[in-house]
Amino acid sequence: MKKTNLILLFIVLIGGTAYISMLAQNETPVQKPEVSAPEILPDFTLSDVNGNTSSIHDLAANKPTLFIYFNSTCHLCQDELGSISKRIKEFEDYSLIFTTVQPLEEMISFVDGLGIKDNPNVHFLLDAEMKVATFYQIRSVPSIYIYNPQKQLQSEYVGIVPIERLLSDLSE
Repeated sequence: MKKTNLILLFIVLIGGTAYISMLAQNETPVQKPEVSAPEILPDFTLSDVNGNTSSIHDLAANKPTLFIYFNSTCHLCQDELGSISKRIKEFEDYSLIFTTVQPLEEMISFVDGLGIKDNPNVHFLLDAEMKVATFYQIRSVPSIYIYNPQKQLQSEYVGIVPIERLLSDLSE
């Protein structure tokens, strides 16, 4: 009896697998629309960690710009921003703009721990109304964008990017 049940179970599993496979072949795959960053660096005015408002274009100036949307509770963001902070001297010729939607107190605590907020080319901005997140359609952090001195998009990434790659993209 057990042998018969096992054979029946085996036949049902094989048949079910074949049926599901046949259904999958008949469906056309759904393609997700590609979402890409804006070709031109948008000019939002946001508050920084000191409560001062700043224009993203003013902060970017006419330099290559590394624009990162992050969340301090994200371990990938912690790793990426931590790696940048360890090699901050290599970024001194570029504008670094870090933006988050987090509450100000959380952002300040994280930023203080990085030890780079007093560098003149480093800017931490608060996207309190989620304007930037909505505009960029942020779905994952860290979202990393590199713009040239003319504020045109050069590269975009999601997740951790090796520092050498960021520096290479910024120098192009």
